Amino acid sequence: MFTFGKSKTDASLSALEALRKAHYSLSSLPDAIRIPAIPGHDEIAAKPISEATIDDLAFAMRGLEAEFNDVADKMQALRKLSQIARDAGGLGADRAVDLAARIQAER
Repeated sequence: MFTFGKSKTDASLSALEALRKAHYSLSSLPDAIRIPAIPGHDEIAAKPISEATIDDLAFAMRGLEAEFNDVADKMQALRKLSQIARDAGGLGADRAVDLAARIQAER
């Protein structure tokens, strides 16, 4: 494809749009990625996806995976607290931490 009259950034953006349309699984591709700090390098808060290297993607995925794991851990802890409180006979308006702590103290 010729890019006469288009800057390189415009051409890359067009390529990104084409990828998003051609592959359903790429429709959620962000416009930019965050690359976490690694030893000897500063964090890159927003690098255009059209300029990202394969290594940039790998580092961005590691950062997202860490964030995802943190959210998943919090979700699991909330789920467990809710279940403990419900198992203790708690109802919707009861304080979950108080119920769970009381059950733990009774053991």
